[in-house]
Amino acid sequence: MPEIKTEKKIKFFNVNFFNFKIINKIIFFVIVIFSVYYLASINDLTVNGFKQEKLREKNRQLVKENENMELATMLLGSYGNINSRIKNLKMVVAGNIDYIETGATIVARR
Repeated sequence: MPEIKTEKKIKFFNVNFFNFKIINKIIFFVIVIFSVYYLASINDLTVNGFKQEKLREKNRQLVKENENMELATMLLGSYGNINSRIKNLKMVVAGNIDYIETGATIVARR
């Protein structure tokens, strides 16, 4: 029987179409870039959350201060408070008021 040469081997994975080292490096750098982006965005969200909480606290303080000022304004403007201040001024009450009446209305002309 004649001998068959099997020196020609079919190589499927020896093709230079896929260079796995380059593909692995590209995938690694893509993962690194996305990781850095993710960390930066999480950091930004955290900082904005703290700023927002500070602004909410300041808003609560301003609302409370506004309520206190409105209450103080109502107390100062109340009739009893004004009446007691008028009595402390020791002014004389005006009784009958007489108005000076002029005769006919005169308009000056030039």
